[in-house]
Amino acid sequence: MKKQFNSSMLVDTNWLEKNYKNQNIRIFDCTVWLHPHPTKIYTIESGKKDYDIGHIPNSDFLDLNDISEKNTPYPFMMPNKKTFNNVMSSKGVGDDTQVILYSRVNIQWATRVWWMLKSMDFNNVSILNGGFDRWKMEKRNTSTKKVYYPTNTFKSNPKEGYFCSKEEVKKYLTDKNISVINALRSTLHDGTESVNYGRPGHISNSINIPSLDMVNSETKLYKPLYELEKIFSKYEVLNKQKVIAYCGGGIAATNIAFVLTALGYENISVYDASLSEWAKINNLPMSVD
Repeated sequence: MKKQFNSSMLVDTNWLEKNYKNQNIRIFDCTVWLHPHPTKIYTIESGKKDYDIGHIPNSDFLDLNDISEKNTPYPFMMPNKKTFNNVMSSKGVGDDTQVILYSRVNIQWATRVWWMLKSMDFNNVSILNGGFDRWKMEKRNTSTKKVYYPTNTFKSNPKEGYFCSKEEVKKYLTDKNISVINALRSTLHDGTESVNYGRPGHISNSINIPSLDMVNSETKLYKPLYELEKIFSKYEVLNKQKVIAYCGGGIAATNIAFVLTALGYENISVYDASLSEWAKINNLPMSVD
């Protein structure tokens, strides 16, 4: 397993401050806010208002809803190739660009877009370590100037395996060579929280590795890879043939996928609809413990 993050996957604030003016760079604030709701677990709000108040200089706002499938009851689903191409082209992303992604409070919104881009065979994309929170902690300059990158031509080449369906999850639930990982917080996993996605708990036989455990809550930075490796090694994840990651709506799961990729693990799939779908279908197995 790799011992440190590859700079092509994760850039730091020092690097970005020196490079944000580069003509080929495309920096995006990907923030989404989830507000607790008594009957549907949360309501979704774009982070655009916060972007308008202040953002990293030369960064644009990328609304995750714009690159999510509209004709589905589930939030944040991967869209068709045409939709993805159109939005990314309008945002100035193409073969000649380098994309840097960040978000606020929770890095999972940036990793979601990272995973989507990777699934479309766009590899020149990195996460800003610590996101906007780290940038602000270090008292770096922010801007209120809206950024509009020149339009480009984005060409998707969808790759198999990055996302999976409930049928594939069900198929592998009893396979000891496969790890199915719930990236939600432990109180959602064990069903002790009063909120749920339709039924409390987790997909039966899945393990719990919370996305939030990937990051140091004080520094906002990713934990060192050797520490992250220990988290996954506890469950022998790195020795499995395949990993399926899920959460509530395919967001937190991408942070697990990001870290596993950084560790050098390759056979990872994200269950896109996650518990937003699974928990509402009563004949699909769930557990509380």
